[in-house]
Amino acid sequence: MKGPNSTWPRAQRVMLIAAGLTCATVSPVLAQKATRERPPGVTDSAIAVGRALFHGTANCAGCHGVEGQGSEAAPALTDAVWLHGDGSYEMISKLVLHGVTRYESTEGKPMPMRGWAPISDDQVRAVAAYVWSIGPKGRGTALENRRKN
Repeated sequence: MKGPNSTWPRAQRVMLIAAGLTCATVSPVLAQKATRERPPGVTDSAIAVGRALFHGTANCAGCHGVEGQGSEAAPALTDAVWLHGDGSYEMISKLVLHGVTRYESTEGKPMPMRGWAPISDDQVRAVAAYVWSIGPKGRGTALENRRKN
């Protein structure tokens, strides 16, 4: 028969395991929150201008759908899977600026440089700010997200 003191080390182990599991569960949540801090250039004003361009002159919504939900012509911009990069503001800016060739496209259709109408560099950054703002908290490349699941 075990004495009363022999159960204490087991209780400590259980508490340490519980604390470890709690930290392992909370850490990714805190990391996701940290990844959503606005990058420089993503301001309320830039997001508003970008939204107007997305639905207007640049006509991004024509392919990516209303609010970036995706369509048969182009992928969603609101989910956590990014096929051409990490979903960062800088990466989105480069995609809008340079476009996506039909060979790189998931649908075999190109995304034109600077949208369907010529837009300035400032407008490119505004569209990128809007697209960044409608995305999920934790983003990553398609490969990174497959590893998580």
